[in-house]
Amino acid sequence: MGMAAAILLINKVWTQYSTSPTITSVESTHYPIWNIPFPAVTVCQVNKVHLSAAVELYEQEFSQLLSEKEYWAFVSQMAEIIQPEGVDMLQLDLNHIHEVLRNRSYNMETLMLRLTQTCSSMLIKCKWRGQVTSCSELFSMHKTDAGFCCSFNYHPPGAPDSMKSVPRRVNGAGYLTGLSMLIDPRLEDYYAALFSFYGTQILVHGNQDYPEISAKGILLSPRKEAFLQVSAASTYSTTEVRALSKEQRQCLFEDEQTLGYDTGESGDYSYSNCLIQCRMKHMADLCRCVPYFYPTGVFNNLYSPTFVPGLDDNENAMMCDCHPTCSDVTYSTEISEAPFFKSPYDVTNFYKEVDITNHSIIHVYFKEMSVMRFRRDVIYSWNDLLASFGGIVGLTLGASLLSFVEVFYFFTVRPACDLLLRRVAVKSIRILPASAAKRSAPPPYDWVF
Repeated sequence: MGMAAAILLINKVWTQYSTSPTITSVESTHYPIWNIPFPAVTVCQVNKVHLSAAVELYEQEFSQLLSEKEYWAFVSQMAEIIQPEGVDMLQLDLNHIHEVLRNRSYNMETLMLRLTQTCSSMLIKCKWRGQVTSCSELFSMHKTDAGFCCSFNYHPPGAPDSMKSVPRRVNGAGYLTGLSMLIDPRLEDYYAALFSFYGTQILVHGNQDYPEISAKGILLSPRKEAFLQVSAASTYSTTEVRALSKEQRQCLFEDEQTLGYDTGESGDYSYSNCLIQCRMKHMADLCRCVPYFYPTGVFNNLYSPTFVPGLDDNENAMMCDCHPTCSDVTYSTEISEAPFFKSPYDVTNFYKEVDITNHSIIHVYFKEMSVMRFRRDVIYSWNDLLASFGGIVGLTLGASLLSFVEVFYFFTVRPACDLLLRRVAVKSIRILPASAAKRSAPPPYDWVF
């Protein structure tokens, strides 16, 4: 019974060591914010087809090739391609439209980029760390799951080395040390929107994380001034964690990080980017194509390896071998807002020369001077494992690991030495002459060691 209990407990400890040998604990609650990058900020227009841009595109490119009815019927469906709940293009001659676009060197990506409101027309004025700065220097157009959007401090994976730079940082808290934006949603240019409201969507995310606006973005309505307070948490792993296998620690270090698909280099990895690449891979395998905007359904669900009651569509979900990073920074936000208008009592000069109509202002900044710092460490090293085994054996069998060494000695080493010495003694007796053997024969004795 003692042996059975020892085997059972030792197996339990070994299973815990094999599956979850690490522990995450709070190292500091006052980690300075200048040690972590300022988050990326992505601004998306709810309206996906800028009316003035669509008119200009038709007059310059397609007026001689497509009728107005055919062109505007196709353009009106452009927003629904992002979230295709029921895109109805069967009434259109898609082959003809596709041929026209191809002859003009347009595809879905370049067409949507042309029809989207530019960052310069949406972002009227910007201020970074208390200094008015050109928005074109701070923001650039990037792909998101909600179309093309304007991103600040975002460094997408696979970008050319010439476009890579060190993420921006701040050394203070409050809206005067963060990012402020005066936004014009251009309501008069609305033509095809994702939702039945006006405004923009704002997302605060990691510097290399793909902007998932549809899932995490917050809405900023026209004529509102919003304050977006950012809190952060930093996590790092000790060198002892690196000695564990990837399956044990369930995370990747920087030199192990790669997207592992068509693009991505070491250091470009993030957990969300891995899921995006996995989604694209499943699309390519299932549909033999990768649409620019991700459809809903199977490509948003992950496969659960264990049975979960109530999860009916698990068989159609994706299987992705993605692990979080061993060192990362996560951001959380709180927002407060109030009506925005040009008050005669306002002494600020940020929008003094701007004719305020449907504009809005948002300030993104760190809430506090310090953040939480977490440490991932090994809870079970080999020393701990050996001590645990010894304690279990002492509890269940009243013995120690040294007792097993003694048992091993008595059943292996001692009989072997006994046999060896007997052979040596017999051999030495045989080589003596008979007369000498009689004179020097020792008295009978037992072999005792």
